[in-house]
Formats: sequence, C-alpha cells, structure tokens
Amino acid sequence: MNGSIYERELLHILAGDEKYLRIYNRKLKNWDQDMQMLIDKPFFVTRSAGSLKADLIAIRHNVSLVVEVKSSAKPSIVFSEASGQRQDQAERLSKSCEKAGLFITYAFRLKNPEGDPWRMFSMPGNPLGTAMVLHQILPRASVTREGYYGLKWENGLALSDFIRWINRLS
Repeated sequence: MNGSIYERELLHILAGDEKYLRIYNRKLKNWDQDMQMLIDKPFFVTRSAGSLKADLIAIRHNVSLVVEVKSSAKPSIVFSEASGQRQDQAERLSKSCEKAGLFITYAFRLKNPEGDPWRMFSMPGNPLGTAMVLHQILPRASVTREGYYGLKWENGLALSDFIRWINRLS
C-alpha cells in the first residue's frame, strides 16, 4: 500500500471522522469516551504539500502537531535507509520546528499488527508551552551508533493512548 493511504487514515482519525474512528476502533475493541471526545472536539488537520515538508499539521485548542507519517511491514525503520533522505528530512524538519517552539511527531503505522497499529514518537528538540508537555509524554526516536534516527514500533506510544493524553490536555 502507498504511504499516502496511511497519511489519510491518520488525518481522518485525528479529524474525528466517525467512519474512520469506528474502523480504527475495531482493532482496539474498546470504544470509549476518548474516541467520542475526538468526534466532538476534533483536530483541524491538513496535509502538507511537498516531499520535503511534514505530512500533516494538526491543531486543536492549545495543541499543535507537526506530523511525519511512516509505515512499514517491519517493526523498525532506520533513517539511513533511502540514501539517508529520511535522516536529512528529520534534521531539516526538527530545525524548522525548533525555531517555532515545536517538535516533529513521527506516527509509525505497522502493517497488520494485533491491536492498535499506530505508534507515536518525538524527535529531539526544545519545544515551548504545551508542546513541551507533549514532547515529554512521547518516546524519543532512537539513535544508532552511526547517528541515524530510528523508530522501533514496540517502543512508541499507542495512538489510542496519545489521544487520551491529548484529551486531558485540552
């Protein structure tokens, strides 16, 4: 599947699209107050154009997310793959976000897992305000001995748990 399918999936989940939330919730098997709150108070989400920008921008109340979406059938992604383009993009996005008091959020979609297929990560940075609180909640992307970033799916925060945190913040 094309990665943009997963960008759209995450966009619709964060935007509180009930149809997508019900599909997502089938994997969770526990529709709860947090999912309903996302329908009632969704994020404003837009896709970002261009391959050198982040995939999604999501805003709700005092929460701003700059999201890069990655998907894989394997439970880990190392940014040295793809000729280091992922690493270059991560460094460039991190610098841009840091100037704005934000940080990059990576959303990693594992293909065909049991339960919640999404895991959330943050990149190193020094965000300000509410972004600082979110930055502390999210696990950091790992760094290899060679200095490349990586995402290990099992080390991330489940999207459903992330949504619970967001609902409590806003």
